[in-house]
Amino acid sequence: MKRNLALPITVAMIVLAGLVSPGATTAAQEKKATAQQKIASVDYLVGTWSCAHTVGTFSGKYTTMYTKVLGNLWLKQTYDFPPAQFAGHTEPAVTADALIGYDEGRGQWVRFFANSTGQYFSIRMKDTGNGWSYTYVSFFGTKPEKPEADATFTKKSETEYLIDGPTYPENGTQVTEHHSCHKL
Repeated sequence: MKRNLALPITVAMIVLAGLVSPGATTAAQEKKATAQQKIASVDYLVGTWSCAHTVGTFSGKYTTMYTKVLGNLWLKQTYDFPPAQFAGHTEPAVTADALIGYDEGRGQWVRFFANSTGQYFSIRMKDTGNGWSYTYVSFFGTKPEKPEADATFTKKSETEYLIDGPTYPENGTQVTEHHSCHKL
């Protein structure tokens, strides 16, 4: 008596396919987030914030405001540091702007910062689940990237966030920036 092996072979192939690539269908069906979706995920930032910061032994306050710009695909962050509140020195008021966007192709955030003293920074940001980790990147390859983050942005609530870092030398001492911001 001959056995028909077609049904057991078919069942075995289906089971084997599920074991070999259990997430293949799911991964193929998943869509990457668009820049518009990622910017919408941080809508809570839009508005004006009051921030306190410490850098070593210096502390001060500043105001920052987030708005959507450039077709609502970027966040513009504007900083206003009052006189004598920037880096612990007696200085005139300092302003700064940052553009924050999402690179769909690379699946990462980017941030470009410049201030009225001539400083500028380019930053790559990675999602952490409750904020971002910041990595400062060089346009000129003069600073090797570290595997660990230079700073972290932590969302505490829709109306509060913290930034810890970066750490750098100031007047011969290593200092770390700490920012605590509350929405107005």
